[in-house]
Amino acid sequence: ASGGILPASLGDVPLDFDTLQEHGCFIGSAAIVILSDRDSLAGVVLNVMRFFEDESCGQCTPCRVGCEKAVKLMQADTWDGPLLAELCTAMVDASICGLGQAAPNPIKLVMEHFPEEVGCLAGGPDDAGYDTDQGLERRGQD
Repeated sequence: ASGGILPASLGDVPLDFDTLQEHGCFIGSAAIVILSDRDSLAGVVLNVMRFFEDESCGQCTPCRVGCEKAVKLMQADTWDGPLLAELCTAMVDASICGLGQAAPNPIKLVMEHFPEEVGCLAGGPDDAGYDTDQGLERRGQD
């Protein structure tokens, strides 16, 4: 879940440490989850962050509060891309263990590779935000 989310166009990237790292990912347990064009990436990332929120041991504030804050930000009607990007950076830089350092990967990579899915660019001045309810409704109509 924390290894990263990549587009189908990178489906031929070898599952090895060096190659994945070039794309902002890591191999982790080498598990692969395939999502369809009918899946809501915003919903997937929210679910992953809820998992990390639950799995956080709570020892360090960046992970404990960061996961909780990320979930709250992604539950809002619109995503605040710059704030999420800043939160991701703080979690990576200040968390004690790998969970807190890796938990932001799905958020960062979805905002990088699928900005149209979440309606925002990480740190961009013209971020439109993402309407979670509208995105889920759209997926249900396809």
